[in-house]
Amino acid sequence: MTVVLALCIVPVSAITFTDDTGAMITLDATAERIVSLSPANTEILTALGLLDRVVGITDVCDYPPEVQNKTRIGGYSSISIEKVAAARPDLIIASDLTPKETVSRLTEIGLPVIVVAPKNIDHVIQDIRLVGEITGTGPQAEELAANLSRRIAAAQLKSEPGFRPTVAHVVWYKPLYVSGNNTLQNDVISNAGGINVFADRSGWSTVSLEEFLLTNPDIIIVSGGGGMDSSEKDVILEEFMTNPQYVSLAAVKNHHVYAVNADTISRPGPRIADAAEEVSHIISAVGREHAVQMPGAGDAGKAKAPGFSEAVVFLALFGLCAATRK
Repeated sequence: MTVVLALCIVPVSAITFTDDTGAMITLDATAERIVSLSPANTEILTALGLLDRVVGITDVCDYPPEVQNKTRIGGYSSISIEKVAAARPDLIIASDLTPKETVSRLTEIGLPVIVVAPKNIDHVIQDIRLVGEITGTGPQAEELAANLSRRIAAAQLKSEPGFRPTVAHVVWYKPLYVSGNNTLQNDVISNAGGINVFADRSGWSTVSLEEFLLTNPDIIIVSGGGGMDSSEKDVILEEFMTNPQYVSLAAVKNHHVYAVNADTISRPGPRIADAAEEVSHIISAVGREHAVQMPGAGDAGKAKAPGFSEAVVFLALFGLCAATRK
């Protein structure tokens, strides 16, 4: 009697790893044809020198400029399974914004999918190392991760000793949409020496005008279309600085409203170090101004000190209510 044994042989070059969902994936060889399903993952791949291996990106992947000629496979929530399959990828890097149905469908047709979805700065750096391991660019990933860590640590040291201003990050203004805890923006603010006034909110959240006025942040950071140096119009910044309903806010009165490039502060990729440095610079500048004003903190026009009276906010709300009744 002949016994035939079916052996499952794993190639010597195979690599097994765990993605951000806890799923274990095995690749038979180093990925040579990669599809990215998020702008942040595209930026990570580019920073690791892997753009020549990228055979598909989303419609919203726009940085760096070199990605413009890459094949498009759909938007965040409208990935074309057919276009992805036609690219013949041996690795697909999804994100937490990729619909679960899309990930399941791609897996069902035999395509390897990993989910890279960092939630904070440390996690971004961790995932850069993970992508480096998966793609055979471990040394480059380690160098990039170490450089980003140094920059972020240096940004933390710039904060003014003993000064921890309250900060709000506004994603949009109609309605007011802000960053709460468990967001990358919250981590950036905290690392830069600030206190997120909406840290009691989970994730991103809408808030009423009344709620926002009562928080009365020392600093307001808004998502800008092109950042502080762009020629693009920063509509959220303009809204805060010109709309009378925000005139009572300390940040508005003291001209402490700043626009930071929306992609830089929102995408969990290498440019998060740019966001950390920019927010740290903002908080440090306000801290130095606060230190100069300390002897006369009670004078009119000075930055508000801890224990700022809520009377101004109350009057603003009263006026708002009166205007609404009219």
